[in-house]
Amino acid sequence: MQQKDALEIQKLVREGKQISKVMEEDYPEYEYWEIYMAAYDGGERSALGVKRMITTRLNKMVESTKSSERKEIQEELDELVWHLYESLKDSQKKLEKIRAVINK
Repeated sequence: MQQKDALEIQKLVREGKQISKVMEEDYPEYEYWEIYMAAYDGGERSALGVKRMITTRLNKMVESTKSSERKEIQEELDELVWHLYESLKDSQKKLEKIRAVINK
């Protein structure tokens, strides 16, 4: 995969586009896992992916009886929630800039 494509994939995922949609609409020449790896190598996570990770961790926490395991899951959940929060703030800033340009 070309570096230019990887950067564009990271941008699309950061903006909230699902990996399957990136593959179907933007980069059909790549396999799903190639796009997945390009997105996550850049540290990007889709909102849907993070939501699924949170759901999985919550279900695991309910089943867990070990306090050390529950503490580890709690820390992972905290990190995931902060990721969503920071992504939302970035999206809001971008939206404000777009509105400013449109409303001129």
